[in-house]
Amino acid sequence: MKLKTRAVVVACLMAATLAGSASAQLSAENRDWAKGPAQWIMTPDEAAKAKLLKTDADAKAFIDLFWARRDPTPNTQVNEFKLEFDRRVQYADQQFGQARRKGSTTDRGRIFIVLGAPYAVQRSNPEGQGTVQTPGSAAGSNTIQGYSPRQIWKYDQTKTSISLGQPTAEVAFIDQYASNDWTMERTARTPIDDLLKRTVQTYVVSPTLTVAPSYQAQAAQPVAAAAPVAPAAETVGTFKTGSLRDAVAAQKAAKTNPFKPLGVSWTEMVSPTGEFFIPVQLYISKDSGIAASSVTTFFGTIEDASGTPVAVYEEPATLASSKGDLYFDKSLKLKPGTYRATLGLAGADGKPVIMSSVPMEVKSLPTGTADGAISRMVLSSDIHQTDEAAPIGAPYAFGRVKIVPKGDKVFSNKDELSYFVEVINPGIDEGTSLPKLQVKLELIGAGKDGKPGRTISAPITDTAALPLTGTPGPGQYAVLAGIPLGEMKNPLPPGNYTLRVKVFDQVKKTSWSTEQPLKLVSAPAAAATTK
Repeated sequence: MKLKTRAVVVACLMAATLAGSASAQLSAENRDWAKGPAQWIMTPDEAAKAKLLKTDADAKAFIDLFWARRDPTPNTQVNEFKLEFDRRVQYADQQFGQARRKGSTTDRGRIFIVLGAPYAVQRSNPEGQGTVQTPGSAAGSNTIQGYSPRQIWKYDQTKTSISLGQPTAEVAFIDQYASNDWTMERTARTPIDDLLKRTVQTYVVSPTLTVAPSYQAQAAQPVAAAAPVAPAAETVGTFKTGSLRDAVAAQKAAKTNPFKPLGVSWTEMVSPTGEFFIPVQLYISKDSGIAASSVTTFFGTIEDASGTPVAVYEEPATLASSKGDLYFDKSLKLKPGTYRATLGLAGADGKPVIMSSVPMEVKSLPTGTADGAISRMVLSSDIHQTDEAAPIGAPYAFGRVKIVPKGDKVFSNKDELSYFVEVINPGIDEGTSLPKLQVKLELIGAGKDGKPGRTISAPITDTAALPLTGTPGPGQYAVLAGIPLGEMKNPLPPGNYTLRVKVFDQVKKTSWSTEQPLKLVSAPAAAATTK
């Protein structure tokens, strides 16, 4: 799902007395239901009626009707709203727990459940355990001053289906004593109470419904994990347009690229159904001068180590935009091995607009076994929520979370540097039924004569494993976090760096490492002074 206001502390004495007497015949589960995460999406009328429930039969009818009124497809047995709600609650419990409080009952949990995932999180000052910290040194020259940690969750109307009432909205949280006790701050910039009330009301799509359809109360059947799928092969195919076939041949024969260069990046992954696949991104920098409208076709070939084509592409393509850059992505079906990809984008006239030829060393990942592994790291500055959930195996998309790789791996030293690593077959802790993972970060500067330069490290920290879908399977988890470069007291100097991530599996007592090169540039003067 594209996957938090303070709980009421005290009720008046009369209401407490009435609630106590009214709930005497209720089971503990039904008595506490309205005090759990469902409270965040209740209308005032529903909250009042929930306090007057006297029997389990009354509670069952109320709860069934509660979900039925929010079912976007009332003529089917599947309530998509409740499925999405349950996924958000599960994620909130995993990510936002505080002391003895479940994450779904905290301020951050409430906002996540009602509004969904923010498209960006701005972090200020060092954060505690479980959150990626600003890399620092023993001397403290790369740490920020010890103020209370703060997070600002940002929502953009173009990236969410809820009505924000304004182009962007921000929700701020502060951990006053750096004790992982996050509380929401109310500011004039975003009238959060109005936003929450309006959003909760829009979820009620059948307000006049008085009795739930009988099938609404049926429990959803668990989805069994699909059997592992062997790596598939691409269809070789042929070119339909001679000019594109000739362009590929010219590109392969040339010593230097005769066309504008195209950024090509890929990552090996395993889907939750156990299928090995390769998401590929073709990246066009905003500086290229190419307009999205000038591209209509994706084309190219992939050849194995012997030079034999294993895939030929010529298909419609629509470019997407990410912070001014353009990209096209696609999932490929390749077996592990050594390849050369010659890929490009063309216009309606059949002429190439941009293309490149790059080697691809596709490494294997375990599928359907007890072996663990991690994927190649993906670096990004754009992770956002989509309106619709992506199908399994879609490129760089997991449910409603879309990750846009930074194709040129160039970041400002004021950016939030986000990284994504899929964790395949992690060990599962018996107590929590979740993985227990820790992460160690190192940002290594380029030294002289090919030697590593200065290394900036962050301490080993616990990290929450992000469930990629609600379906159990080997591709179910990932580590997705960010390094707030702009919060460093002394900005990192421009230059070439390598980000190294080491993931520790505390259940299986093993670890894996992955790294990616990147380049830092100085932030423009205006951006450097804007928070």
